[in-house]
Amino acid sequence: MKKRTGKVFIMFLMTVLLFAVPGFSAYAENHSYDGKSPYYNNCASSATTKAYTNLLNGNNEKFGKVELKFSSTCKTAWAKITLDKPAASDWNANAWIKRNTDGKQLSCDSSGGNGRVLAGQTSCYTPMVYDLDPRSSYAFGKYYNLKTGAYTYAYTSSY
Repeated sequence: MKKRTGKVFIMFLMTVLLFAVPGFSAYAENHSYDGKSPYYNNCASSATTKAYTNLLNGNNEKFGKVELKFSSTCKTAWAKITLDKPAASDWNANAWIKRNTDGKQLSCDSSGGNGRVLAGQTSCYTPMVYDLDPRSSYAFGKYYNLKTGAYTYAYTSSY
């Protein structure tokens, strides 16, 4: 009986520690704003760009940018990719937001985003992830050719 009680206590203690240790995540976080459009509850109205990076071609010339947007009202982040000119035929672009604390990642194609950039279009945005400190997120984008597989990536810093 004593051995069994000791094992039960150890299992209980391990379970408590698993959920009580700050920063330890057994599963992805799930917040009410995760996966919502930036236009949900007017979050986009308080948005600022916290980081951005340019999309560069093989000649190191800028042809667009990837932004990490943040809403001070909703405490959320999302990604936006904007091309300087409409996407060429056979080319697409997409952006992703990734929360560092749990790895949650959403793209323009995810529910709450407005869909990847198709030929003739210039921009797309992702749904939001909750991003209140100590959480942080970063944005990245990809411009790619559907036929040849050629692509360009760009990553922002985290905020």
